[in-house]
Amino acid sequence: QESRGLGDVYKRQRSYKLSKFYEEFQWKSKEDIRAYQLKKLKEIIEYAYENVEFYKKLWDANEVDINITSLNDLKKFPVVDKSMLQSAILHNEISKEFLSVHSKKVVWQSTTGSSGSPFRFPVDLESECHKNGVRFRLYRWYFLEDGTRWAKFWRGTYKKSIIKRIKEFLTGQYNFCIYDPKFPNETRLNNKRIQYFINELNRIKPSVIDGFPSALSEISDFILKNDIKLNFKIKSIVTGAEMLDDTTRAEISKAFNAIVFNRYGGTESSIIAHECKHQATSDHFLHIQEDRLILESNEHNELIFTDLTTKSLPFIRYKNGDLGRVDYDYRCKCGRNFGVIKDLHGRVNDVFMLPNGEKISSHIWQNYMKKCEGIKKYQMIQERKDFVKINWVKNRENFNSDDFAHVKEMIYNALKDCKVEWIEVDEIDVGVGGKFRQHICLVRQ
Repeated sequence: QESRGLGDVYKRQRSYKLSKFYEEFQWKSKEDIRAYQLKKLKEIIEYAYENVEFYKKLWDANEVDINITSLNDLKKFPVVDKSMLQSAILHNEISKEFLSVHSKKVVWQSTTGSSGSPFRFPVDLESECHKNGVRFRLYRWYFLEDGTRWAKFWRGTYKKSIIKRIKEFLTGQYNFCIYDPKFPNETRLNNKRIQYFINELNRIKPSVIDGFPSALSEISDFILKNDIKLNFKIKSIVTGAEMLDDTTRAEISKAFNAIVFNRYGGTESSIIAHECKHQATSDHFLHIQEDRLILESNEHNELIFTDLTTKSLPFIRYKNGDLGRVDYDYRCKCGRNFGVIKDLHGRVNDVFMLPNGEKISSHIWQNYMKKCEGIKKYQMIQERKDFVKINWVKNRENFNSDDFAHVKEMIYNALKDCKVEWIEVDEIDVGVGGKFRQHICLVRQ
């Protein structure tokens, strides 16, 4: 568990201090950025070899010389994936600094399983602070300053406590619940709930809105179809966790009369890349946060990242399942010299349409599935309004029948009006273009 009290104070202060470093670093030259990457890369590789049994064994087995003299030397290290790191965790092959009872603290995090299989891993406090430092820098890219009122359409709490409401009022950070795993039926997206969201937005008048593209698209569609006028001015909208296509971007921008920014990342990596104002209104390339990670794309356009700050379980040449092209030499008119991602192909999450016409966010299924490590990979397909098929692969090493039964019960509860069929399979094929689609709705919307 993450320590509270003094630990939180330290984390906040350290994060803000690092944000000042990252704020200044974004204007460095390409040469300075690459020199810094090489320095940090040498440090993390030496650390991993000395402290992380998994990497020592892997690199020794592949006869890798860990002494590097250029960023190109990174390519001689083997690529790792989720299943390899899951095995390392299972066999206690994380950093020895974080293994014992008296070791440094870690936060255990879980991915959504957007590549089909959820993943639980440890993150050390210092790395959390670095991720926050970059995040605070990026807030300013889309005009989120201290004191800015901010509405976030994300996973949330359907029944907010008085304390939570007071905190939102004092901080100006309001959370709108797109889904709550404990209240799946109450948080379905229907016209009544969307109208409630709009009424609340008109009441609090945020300057920045953050959310899933799928949810913001539903709200935008409702605003445009009903010719609803918002009584406040929005500086920007930022989206994440799903793919943002040009049609959806244009729809959201028109409904809210604001620039739409896009970001790309994951639980393992935090934010990998983000649009600046120029890119948000032109080519839609995403600036890689090259002062915290190194991003590669191979001959199949598979994205591979190396985290330069995480020590508890380093991610060194980690393939995350997304596709895209990386251009290190691109020069953006914004003046930042970070490389960019072009043609990103990430998570495609269809919204499910229920028999009564209500809709439910696919993120709720990811939340349920990651509660059972015995589900190695899954894919949900809504074939009809009243029928959902779930193909799943069993993780035999970690399977727990009680956890599995609990997940099934939660999904049945959320889909009370539908028949749900579970089909255990040996493997699940990737979709068109090599990118896995986890949630597919075949119902015409």
